[in-house]
Amino acid sequence: MHEKKVMRVALIGCGAIGTYVAKGLRARMPDKYELVGVLDTPKPAAAERLADEMGCKACRDLQAILRLKPDIVVEAANREAVWAFGEKCLKKGANLVILSSGALLDNEFRKRLIDLAGKMKRKVYVPSGALGGLDIARAASVAGAAHASLVTRKPPATLEGAPYLRGRRLRDLRETEKLFDGSVVEGVSGFPQNVNVAASLSLAMGSTDLVKLVIVADPSLSSNVHRVEFTGEFGRAFVEMQGRPMPDNPKTSALAAMSILALLKRIQDPLEIG
Repeated sequence: MHEKKVMRVALIGCGAIGTYVAKGLRARMPDKYELVGVLDTPKPAAAERLADEMGCKACRDLQAILRLKPDIVVEAANREAVWAFGEKCLKKGANLVILSSGALLDNEFRKRLIDLAGKMKRKVYVPSGALGGLDIARAASVAGAAHASLVTRKPPATLEGAPYLRGRRLRDLRETEKLFDGSVVEGVSGFPQNVNVAASLSLAMGSTDLVKLVIVADPSLSSNVHRVEFTGEFGRAFVEMQGRPMPDNPKTSALAAMSILALLKRIQDPLEIG
């Protein structure tokens, strides 16, 4: 068996998650991946700092990133970055890792992206993010008639700024409050920085119609809690995640960053489980 080559990685988004991924690649997988370039359009200074630390190129635009001929482009920014850059990366022969899975709830965009990936013989990967149980979702949905209910509970301050709240401040909230109860599409649109887990769950289930989403602000919490109930022909399953936030970004689960590294490891690993 031939050993897999060292794959060239480009990173879009140089915040807490992107920084974690960059450092993780160097520390844990230097024989499998080489970080060749980073890009952060809103915060070019962050890209410069990370590039200096990692010894790679800080890019000012996507064209500069793609000139580095990456094998994989990792998105750790936001869904707008996926919409703007995703198809262009595939056209240049790069595989995609998309953390902001909410971008894929746009049915027309998702179809274009998947069709293009097939045409270019490339892959679009979605890491598990801050949620467990996506393996259950995939398996349960094979037989049909499977459903999932996701209740996401978060510290109030981490939800502030969400479009759904229309500027409402939650920092002084003293009691638990249900903020949202409805469809995944509406929930991800209203809370784009908070519930990508719901989008990933829907993609694993095969449809947003198979997932119900509830978002709760809970002032007693210091970290995020996601609880999923699955029902289907297989029976019932419950998965609860109590994720610690990243020190540099309390709105983001540390597990989301870890899941990108786990995915990259799996891509290069000859043994795949789950």
